[in-house]
Amino acid sequence: GDAVFGEPYQYGGFVRNAVVTMYLLLFSAYWVWSATRLAHDAAPLATMRKFCNQKLALSDRDLYTITWPEVLQRVVHLQATTRLSIARDLNEHDIVARILRKENYLTGMVNRDVLKLSLDAPGLQNHRWFTKVIEWNIDLAVFHGMFDDNFTIVPSFYDVSALRHRFRCLAIINAILSPFVAIFLSMYFVLSYAEKFYNTPSAVGARDWSSYAYWRMREFNELPHFTQQRLAAAYPHAKKYVAQFPSPVVNILAKFVSYVVGAFAACALFCAIVDDRLLQAYVGDRDLLWITAVLGTILASSRALMATENAVFEPNVIMSKIVAHTHYLPKHWRDAAHKEEVQHEFNSFFSLKAVMFLEEIASVFAAPFVLWFPLCDSADDIIQFVRQFTVNKSGVGDMCSLSAFDFNRHGNKHYGAPSHASKEQRSRQGKMEKSFLTFQATYPAWEPDASGRDMLNSLNGFTNANESALGRSADLSASVLKRSTRLKDLSTSPEKAGVRHRGGNGNAILRQPAHGSGSMFQPAFVSDIRDGDSLVEALSASQTVLQHFYEDQADTHDVDTAARNSPTRDDVSGDAIKAGTPTIDMIQMYQRPAATVTQMVSFPEEASIDRAQNGQPSVLDSCLLPTSTVLPPVEDATWREH
Repeated sequence: GDAVFGEPYQYGGFVRNAVVTMYLLLFSAYWVWSATRLAHDAAPLATMRKFCNQKLALSDRDLYTITWPEVLQRVVHLQATTRLSIARDLNEHDIVARILRKENYLTGMVNRDVLKLSLDAPGLQNHRWFTKVIEWNIDLAVFHGMFDDNFTIVPSFYDVSALRHRFRCLAIINAILSPFVAIFLSMYFVLSYAEKFYNTPSAVGARDWSSYAYWRMREFNELPHFTQQRLAAAYPHAKKYVAQFPSPVVNILAKFVSYVVGAFAACALFCAIVDDRLLQAYVGDRDLLWITAVLGTILASSRALMATENAVFEPNVIMSKIVAHTHYLPKHWRDAAHKEEVQHEFNSFFSLKAVMFLEEIASVFAAPFVLWFPLCDSADDIIQFVRQFTVNKSGVGDMCSLSAFDFNRHGNKHYGAPSHASKEQRSRQGKMEKSFLTFQATYPAWEPDASGRDMLNSLNGFTNANESALGRSADLSASVLKRSTRLKDLSTSPEKAGVRHRGGNGNAILRQPAHGSGSMFQPAFVSDIRDGDSLVEALSASQTVLQHFYEDQADTHDVDTAARNSPTRDDVSGDAIKAGTPTIDMIQMYQRPAATVTQMVSFPEEASIDRAQNGQPSVLDSCLLPTSTVLPPVEDATWREH
């Protein structure tokens, strides 16, 4: 009865009562706003469900299991009978570019180091404040209201003073709400991880990718779950890399605590064996059973912080496996994964969850200063970036030109692009070229333009010329690099393929199924194109080939450059060359093939491809059937044997 007060305000001071009242009012208002928004979105969600059921032939059960590339493939195929855009028919790239319009701009800004996120304070000059709180504020200040109803950037957006004003208004709002947001985040963290920590005490040393790492490694036109899939594939290798550099002090302390606590736990266990009633004996204010449970938690936590015994020291090898999935490799990381500088920078990307939580709480109070000072100073650069990297595409609207895969305007020949733009126009570290390759691997039915096919053609020629040196990567990447060749032959010679689909245009060629959406009855040429490889394997192999191509093509004095003061710089300064700093020609992380690349000026002729004789409906025919007949692909166990 003492825990319930009829008049709670008389038991607290003025400040405590004011904080509690304000907290309850703010989050009650937030709950009402969320409920209102859910009610407002109910009608559009019902319309979307009806569209999926009737137009895309997807049942509610299918929506739980179908892959996004197949959904997108069905939408593109639907345009044979249904008009979706007044301007023109949209392909996979157009639809994704419309969905990720704002995200592509933010990806480009992070890649070009447009956003200044460091405070000019002692000890904080090199720390980037890019947490979820900062990300939400950037979205509100920059991208909220950026486009009109026609998906065109409004003229008022280019007002630098207005952007600074929005940053400063948000800084004031954040300063007022910071205590309440900090309380909310603390409660959310405790409720989310308390049970997990209780059942798995070793989770105290768990790590995860930071928000800045997510946006630094995210690629253009890449949906969030695909980015998470790549980072999840790199996660076990990232843990191994971090384990390569155990802290001697932490390791000694963890062993000491483990030894002492283990001794007490052994005594408690001995008492239980002698007489289980001893567990009910009190030591101080707690019984022995409670003390044993606490000691077990401390023991598991300390062991999680101990260094792995008999670990092989090979940081460069492990880093190469990480890069195969993250596609992020600054020049100063190459063949330097064992150096302290690289280790500290990687730890900032792959940090302890506990540290990330503390940083998130600290960013709540740092957000007003970040918004008022460094981000206000970035306003000119933000507006200039949008002016310089915006293009209007029919049926899409204004979009980041780097996400348009415009190789004539932004290409980098060192990464296989057919043209070479100026340094001010290129993405850094070949981000656009890597994104193009990722998009082609994710959406195999998409047919790029002539410049995109030229890039695939160049990489395909490089792979053929260095097949023995590239090894398995050459085989796995073939499903991505050789796709444009085969699709071109099929589109130019319909009679050679002899494959049609029902509905709409009778002369339309059967489109290749997306990864994860293969059918039991798919035609033979489709299986040959995909080679049975998973998306992760094909994407990793193709990016490895692209990295080999860069190492082979890049000139030491004219490589992909970034700002001189950027921590992700790719340039080689004259002082570094004189000092004997390892350059692109000296690295060993990727063994460069010795053979010279053979440029292909035209697509090779392919043998005629016959249709499968089973006569069963294809994966795209199922779009017009009342229920989905798509089944997951049968895995090829050939590579598993090795």
